[in-house]
Amino acid sequence: MTWVKENQQKIAIAIGYVLVFLLAFGLGRITVSIPNPPEIRIEEPNALQDNNSANGSGIQTQTVETSTNSPQAGVAGASFAPIDGQCSGKIKGNMGSSGKIYHVPGGSFYDRTDAEECFEVEAAAQVAGYRKSSR
Repeated sequence: MTWVKENQQKIAIAIGYVLVFLLAFGLGRITVSIPNPPEIRIEEPNALQDNNSANGSGIQTQTVETSTNSPQAGVAGASFAPIDGQCSGKIKGNMGSSGKIYHVPGGSFYDRTDAEECFEVEAAAQVAGYRKSSR
């Protein structure tokens, strides 16, 4: 009994750590699922489409299904890895000190960027968490 009185503070701290661990572990196991994820519509101009199309706007509409498994699932032109640092797609994705940035042809840094990810369309880069280069 004297041992308990001598180590009372250490025992209280140990019990506190155990309680915090159990609380954090229990909260970490809680997951949230969205029963009906929203439908995302992406509209992009199509340069090859004739201006005399049915809707007359020259805009091609594409419906993209979302998936809870992957943020890129269903996005036309999702990312792919570059071959020897060169993209066969037109959008170059690069991760640097300022975060994930994508570069488009004609941009200031497009030619000097060694791509870490490549994309066919800007929407796929945005879904992957990239932001457009400011220059």
